[in-house]
Amino acid sequence: MTHYRSEIRALARAALTAHPRFAAFTAPKVWPGTVDADSLPVIGVLTPQDSSRMETMTSTERKPLMQVAVRRKGGDDVEDILDDDSELIEAIVLGAIRAQNRFCFLRETSVVSNTDGIQNVGTLVMTFEITTVRPEATLPAGP
Repeated sequence: MTHYRSEIRALARAALTAHPRFAAFTAPKVWPGTVDADSLPVIGVLTPQDSSRMETMTSTERKPLMQVAVRRKGGDDVEDILDDDSELIEAIVLGAIRAQNRFCFLRETSVVSNTDGIQNVGTLVMTFEITTVRPEATLPAGP
């Protein structure tokens, strides 16, 4: 059985890369520490944090944070392009996650631009909070 965070990442990644705006982006399953300019544009989906709260004696409320990161080259309008990306990403992710009957909202967006020495490079990171109620973890039954 696939872990619920794996399902969330796969769902978001598939929905994003299916959209024409992001179809040609490199979409690694693991975001490397550095991404060279030749690999851009790149889009990644990760779940760096997951909080848990007891719901009942047999279930827990889980709130994974899912981040969508985009890095792309551009001119001095790279932040404007990332703003347009963010609006579309928000709609795609909310639609895909909510279609699975999971509560999801955009918690935070950050945009950073810098230069790689030749051209501007912009990075967008969007953090979504997803809420789901899961059965409490149990050990498999013995032989």
